[in-house]
Amino acid sequence: MLDAARSVVADRATALAAVRAALAPLQNSLVLDELGSIPVSRLKDVTEGRLRLTALEQAGFTTVRQVHEAGRYALQQVPGVGRQTADQALAAAGQIARAVADTVSVRIEVDRPEPRTTALIGALHPLVQAGSELRRAYDTARQLDTTIGPLLDRAGLARGRLRMAFAGQRRRTAALSALDAIRSVTREASARETPTLLAQASADLLRRPATEAETWVDFELRSADYYSQLAEIAGQEPDLAAAEGFVPSEIAERVRAQQLDDTHLRVSLRGYQSFGARFALAQRRVIIGDEMGLGKTIQAIAAMAHLAARGSTHFMVVCPASVLINWSREISSRSTLRACPVHGPDRQESFAEWCDRGGIAVTTFDSLHLLPAPTDTRPA
Repeated sequence: MLDAARSVVADRATALAAVRAALAPLQNSLVLDELGSIPVSRLKDVTEGRLRLTALEQAGFTTVRQVHEAGRYALQQVPGVGRQTADQALAAAGQIARAVADTVSVRIEVDRPEPRTTALIGALHPLVQAGSELRRAYDTARQLDTTIGPLLDRAGLARGRLRMAFAGQRRRTAALSALDAIRSVTREASARETPTLLAQASADLLRRPATEAETWVDFELRSADYYSQLAEIAGQEPDLAAAEGFVPSEIAERVRAQQLDDTHLRVSLRGYQSFGARFALAQRRVIIGDEMGLGKTIQAIAAMAHLAARGSTHFMVVCPASVLINWSREISSRSTLRACPVHGPDRQESFAEWCDRGGIAVTTFDSLHLLPAPTDTRPA
């Protein structure tokens, strides 16, 4: 079991390294684009006026990017620029580049796929496929490693009878105690089906790589999961004001006070997603205007799940026909609520079933006006 736990930790580390390797050229490109818009005079601000830029400006250096990419040798070829000035200029440009890197975020354009973004979603794909169970498997694996690893060292004496026979009483007692502790930990882990959890996590991470077409299709279906993984790996969490949509303070206070019951949710929400769901509940009539991939669907599902936990039974989603299947799949996979597609030739029967049993009716704009008005059911 310890080997399986360490394999999960190692396999996840390999997957994360692959994502970071694919992310780096995209981030670097964004940083360079930003540096290209920053005038070279900003280098003087970073050095508090100690850096002399006249020679560089006369040589045609107009942006921080040009200095950042030039390198020491190229800068020293400029008349009037010595090694010290070149090093100061490069250090200042590097400082600005690092500051810019903390602010840029990679966006994946579905309509404009290119090799670098294809490589990125390909690297993210196994982590997304593994889902939330990977985090649980990883945390469990780390705990097993930190618990069983030291115990194995202390129990090493018990591996051979001869070694036990010649060991002192204190060492024998310590080894047997560690052995009992290992048995207890492994029994408890087996009872919680930890071996299955670890095996599934490794299988998910090591499965056959998906084709480029498969990864793009999967990204379109659940882009929020990809962006969630990317934000976690890149450490790009929005600040509080951004996470709360820059709403007025009085509204933000009301939203923060709004409880969110996640009894019917199968997934955890990111901070801004939780705020969005509570915003919808507190304000009642809202437009959630997050960018594509940030999880508007799960925010809506979370709001409905909260209302369901408080006793509401009937909900309705009206959407374009092109995303009806995706809505139904998201509802079923991310919550315990019942999705009821109301579309196509059987829409009247499906609608009657929804009126009778409740759940989330998912219909289209074209189908909506063909449905009879419910007589005793009012969607939440």
